Amino acid sequence: MADLLERAGLAATRALSVFGLMALLALALMTLADGTLRWLVNRPITGVRDVGALVIALVVSCCLPVSLMERSNITIRVLPSLLGERAGVLFDALAACAVAAVMVLLSWQFTTYAGNIARAGETTWILKIPTAPFWYGVAALLWCAVVLQGIVVVLEFARLFGRVSRRAPSGH
Repeated sequence: MADLLERAGLAATRALSVFGLMALLALALMTLADGTLRWLVNRPITGVRDVGALVIALVVSCCLPVSLMERSNITIRVLPSLLGERAGVLFDALAACAVAAVMVLLSWQFTTYAGNIARAGETTWILKIPTAPFWYGVAALLWCAVVLQGIVVVLEFARLFGRVSRRAPSGH
């Protein structure tokens, strides 16, 4: 069951990160076109900066869940050699809980921020695009990351109690 849960989480988060990277590619092409038109005919594309600021926030939040699910955060593995493998597994599980707590706080703050700018009626500077929907999207993606980090917590504690073995690192 844990293996199935992990594989489903990885597949979903990788698809989400591909979507985010496609959005980043679209932004890069838009920026390239804007610079080229600016250079060739002195006619930039209006609003590229407006859209860029919003797209970058979504791109980053699309790629965060896969990083959590793959456990690709920076890890220093000193404790297993000092205190034994079991202590290392325990601290991995506790670290997963700490990451989950940080993600909950981050998600809550982004949700609050989105609500504040929605009430203020904030828009982009040039195109007057309402910004709140983008920030609600970021908050929703962060809440998805919270759920996925919850899965990581469950998997790490299952490993601690011998229910699953250590997941092999992904190769990409």
